[in-house]
Amino acid sequence: MDTQDPRNNFPELIYKYLSGNASDAEVQTLEAWVLADSKNKEEFVAFKKAWMLGGMKQSESTVNVDKLWEQTAGQVFKEAKNVKLEPKQNRRIWLRIAAAIAFLLVASIWIFQNFGDSSSMLVQAIDQVEEFDLPDGSKITLNQSSSLSFNAEGEDGKRKVDLKGDAFFDVKRDEIHPFVIQTEGVEIEVLGTSFYVDGRADEETVEVIVQSGLVAVRNGSMETILKPNEKAVFQKQSKQLTKVQNEDPNYRSIQTNKLTFENTKLDKVVFALNRHFYKNISFENPALKECEINAVFENQSLDAILKIIEETIRGVKVRRLGDSIVLSGLGCD
Repeated sequence: MDTQDPRNNFPELIYKYLSGNASDAEVQTLEAWVLADSKNKEEFVAFKKAWMLGGMKQSESTVNVDKLWEQTAGQVFKEAKNVKLEPKQNRRIWLRIAAAIAFLLVASIWIFQNFGDSSSMLVQAIDQVEEFDLPDGSKITLNQSSSLSFNAEGEDGKRKVDLKGDAFFDVKRDEIHPFVIQTEGVEIEVLGTSFYVDGRADEETVEVIVQSGLVAVRNGSMETILKPNEKAVFQKQSKQLTKVQNEDPNYRSIQTNKLTFENTKLDKVVFALNRHFYKNISFENPALKECEINAVFENQSLDAILKIIEETIRGVKVRRLGDSIVLSGLGCD
C-alpha cells in the first residue's frame, strides 16, 4: 500500500479488516501502513472506536461504552516496536458488534463529530457523496473516495484543511481566521466564499472553480486571485499555474446531482462522468472523443447514463473490464 496516499485503499481495507473479511496478506498490508506513521495509527484507532461504538449504539442491551473502549483501546497498537493486529478468527466479534452499520463512512464521520474537540475534524467518503459541517460552521460536500482533515488549533490562527480528492466548499466568513486548503502541491486561501476544488491524485491538474467571493490559489511564489466564474488550473508536471474563465457547467454536480451537456464533446462528457462517479472511463478509439451529445441527467445512475450514450451516438459500445469502463466504436460521421 502506498503510505503517502492511503486515500484510495485505506478505507476499504480497514472496512474489510473490521468486518472480518480481510485476507492475511491484507492484514499485513494494513499493519505496515499503521506502523509507517503515528497519524496512521491514530486514524486506525479512531476508525476502530467508531466501528465499535457505532455497533453498540444499535444494540438494545445496556453497555458501558466508555469502559469497554478503554479496555479495547489498551489492546490496540500499544507503544511497542512490533504491532500485532488481532488474529483473523478473533475478528468475528466485530461482525457481531457492527452488524447494523452499512458503511464505514457513517462511523468515521460520527466519531469525529461526537468525540473530537471543537477545533478539529477528519472525515472520509468511501462510495457516496457526503455533506457535513466543519466545526467553524463551514459546509462541505465531499465526493466519494475523498478525505478531508480540518484543524483550527494552530498558533497562526488559520483554519487549515488537507484535502485528498475533490470537494465543494461553502466557507463561513471569518476575516481574522483565514481558511487555507492544501492539496496536491496547491494552497488555496479564502476568508469566506463558495468554490470547488478538484485535487484528485490521478489527474494531471488541480482545478479550483469559484462560485462566489474571492479565492487565492498559490504554488510556491506563484499566485492568482479568482473571482466568481473563474478557474485556476495547476499543471502538476510543469508546475504552471494559470487562470481562465470557467466553461464547465458541471463543477457543482456532486452538490446538485445534475449533469448538463449542450453540444458537448464526448471527451468532456467522460471527464465529467469520471469526476462525478469517481470512475475510470476511457476510449478505445480516440475518434469517439469528437462525438457530441445534448442531454441533461438529473439523479441518474452511471449505468443509465452510459445506456443513453449508447443509444444516442450510433455505433458506441460500452464494455466493462474489471473496474474500468471502455467506450468503443468507429466514431462519428
